[in-house]
Amino acid sequence: MNKFLLLIIGVVLCVTTVKAQNRVSDLYSISGQVIDSLTNEPVPYATVRVALVQSPTQFINGAACDGNGKFEIQLKVPGNYQITIQAIGITTIVKTFALTETNRNIDFGKLFVHENAQALSEVTVVAQKPLVKVEIDKLTYNMESDPEAKVNNTLEMLRKVPLLTVDSDDKILLKGSSNFVIYLNGKPSNLLKGQNVSDVLKSMPANTIKNIEVITDPGARYDAEGISGVINIVTVRNLFQGYQGSVSANTNTFGGFGGNTYLTAKTGKLGLTGNFSYNNNRRPGAEVTGITENFINDMYHKEISNMNSRSSGIYTSGRLEASYEFDTLRLLSLGVDLYSSNSNSMTERMIEMFNINDIQEYGYKSDSKTKSGYGTTGVNLDYQRSTRKKDELLTVSYRFNNSPDGSEVRSNARDITGNIPLYTRLNQWFDNNARTVEHSGQIDYVNPINQKHTIEAGLKYIFRQNISNVKQYELVNSDWVEAPPSINSDFEHNSHIFAGYSGYAFKSEKFGFRTGLRAEGTQQDVKFNLDKNRNFDVDYYNLVPSATVSYQLKPTQQMRVGYNLRISRPSIWYLNPYINDTNPYAISYGNPNLEPQKSHNFNLNYSYFSAKYTLNVSTSYSYTNNAISSYSFIDPANPDVRQTTYGNIGSNQSTNIYVTAGWTPSLKLRFNFNGSLSYNDMKSAELDISNSGFFGNFNMNAQITLPKDFRINAMGQYQGKYIMLQGSQSALYITGLSANKDFLKKKLTVSLSCTNPNSKYLKVKVSTLTEYFATNMKQAMPYRQGSISISYRFGSMKESIRKVQRGITNDDVMSGSGGGNSM
Repeated sequence: MNKFLLLIIGVVLCVTTVKAQNRVSDLYSISGQVIDSLTNEPVPYATVRVALVQSPTQFINGAACDGNGKFEIQLKVPGNYQITIQAIGITTIVKTFALTETNRNIDFGKLFVHENAQALSEVTVVAQKPLVKVEIDKLTYNMESDPEAKVNNTLEMLRKVPLLTVDSDDKILLKGSSNFVIYLNGKPSNLLKGQNVSDVLKSMPANTIKNIEVITDPGARYDAEGISGVINIVTVRNLFQGYQGSVSANTNTFGGFGGNTYLTAKTGKLGLTGNFSYNNNRRPGAEVTGITENFINDMYHKEISNMNSRSSGIYTSGRLEASYEFDTLRLLSLGVDLYSSNSNSMTERMIEMFNINDIQEYGYKSDSKTKSGYGTTGVNLDYQRSTRKKDELLTVSYRFNNSPDGSEVRSNARDITGNIPLYTRLNQWFDNNARTVEHSGQIDYVNPINQKHTIEAGLKYIFRQNISNVKQYELVNSDWVEAPPSINSDFEHNSHIFAGYSGYAFKSEKFGFRTGLRAEGTQQDVKFNLDKNRNFDVDYYNLVPSATVSYQLKPTQQMRVGYNLRISRPSIWYLNPYINDTNPYAISYGNPNLEPQKSHNFNLNYSYFSAKYTLNVSTSYSYTNNAISSYSFIDPANPDVRQTTYGNIGSNQSTNIYVTAGWTPSLKLRFNFNGSLSYNDMKSAELDISNSGFFGNFNMNAQITLPKDFRINAMGQYQGKYIMLQGSQSALYITGLSANKDFLKKKLTVSLSCTNPNSKYLKVKVSTLTEYFATNMKQAMPYRQGSISISYRFGSMKESIRKVQRGITNDDVMSGSGGGNSM
């Protein structure tokens, strides 16, 4: 991190600390420890509130006890006060006291409380909620407790979530892997799939999000896909009779701008929630230089390339959800997702080819224009039937998704020198139209037999159809003429997926256990409509076990150990065999013969949480024997062209440790650290290659709340050198600084922020080394960016909207941007 930025942050922290110390010296204080009179054990997280004796119901300050039952509260003026101590299951106690100039600090010592058979009707906690919570199968980041969520988008907030990483390309990693799935309120949404997920999350205001759940030990009811786990985005659900809403707008120094509106309302038994976002994103030119050496071709031995690309795009997304309560036991929910993106990019490329003697054989420049259009329409219909028995649920769900995806690419060459090979097509135009259509049906049942034992079971069916059709044109005498279609240009891939699961959970005061078994069967039908002899069918079946055990060491400490098997089916990005030869010397294509990859995962977790400190340490080990990996090669029969595709060629082992720590010294100051260190060992017997090394990722955040609702936030992220099967990517770091201010009784929030203030460009190096060739690429992306965001919240509500607790979770597809697609 730049020393100048560190100095600024240090000065701010020092000034704030000095001011705070000066104020503390003028304050009065009370302290004590809440103890259970029967067990003589501390009562963690009891609520302590302070009021003046003459106004006992108007609390002027308060705090939550820490994990040892201790509390300390500061007051500004002397007077006659009373404290009220409450916690679930204990009798409320009230004590009066007086603070004077000569008696400024009172220590109550041990305050003994007694059990109460009647539950409290209401408990108010006047303190910051902890940002992170660990449960038996997941880790939860409380978005509502983070003040930056008022003005940031969801993608930016993901940088703070433990176990997650957002890299320089806005690519999300879970435990260092891109192989995971994202849910919205426990259900998948096509808004959050594939290559557009980062753009969608950028358009999603974080103030509409309640929690981000990182599910590292998915149970049997989840589809078996997602090697690293599941990210579940839980939207705000404290929705009441009446209406609430917000509007926001933002702009940045790259010339991008956008806005969002959110509205929720309830009248009678009907509840409605709607959200719409518009974003016009612009990315200025990024410079990429590269050198490729061909070890088996003396004539075309070394290629030097220089590329400049810039892009812009318009992205809109919307979600409408309706819930209707027939009565207290029956609930119907309908959700509709819409997403559309239209982007344009311009790439200027210069290529020079040299022989083994470093003499130029040829050179040229090319201009490529790409228009991409992607959309999705998703519909979820869920019927939930509960019983008089608490938490017993029967859910019947149907889901439909239609996702058209297409792109048009035109490439023209100019300034040609030397002798270009005759087979080279430098002038190209192709139009790729693809579509994914999906129908899903599911039944889920959960029955808590009693307070300790719960069983669950379900059935599911998915029909998924992937279609790709490509038209290609050639330049003949200055005219574009449609070229004869290749056998790969008309491709169809149909899947029928059947699944059933059962699970059991046990929970006592300190001990928890969850296990389950899922059975999945898949029938795939692959068709090449222009060459039916290449058609083939594939059937395969998988049994997917999972188990997790947890033990509560203390009320604030937990240990957890777990195992699960995860599988990943390749999506059309990996399967589509169409050859993308925009650069005729570096082509790419998918592989329709791919099989699902399997990963065995073992983990051990320790967590500690208190009012001021949080610590979560997780270690894991995973191995995969048939990993789907991207690889590049040169065919000796065609030595001029580097080819990239996918195969089940990897044998990966990964050992990881993840640490999340937080310190909240006061309600005004918060520090968080999120880091990981992994050792990856990758091998491929087919390619006879291997690679291994360490990878580290570290993220630090500081939040300071100043008087008059003014906040300062600083962050720094370091991403270490990343090891791939055939190469590596250099380390990088990202910094950020923002200031927020609330107005109009906290309904209006204005934020000013700067990303990477210490460096204009983010520089990345990627290298690849094989038996036949080596590449070294350097990329410099404009990354320093200033932005302003404004958000306004309005309305009020009085009664909550009920939502279906379970629904269809299609997370069985390994998605990504495949080399065989130009979509």
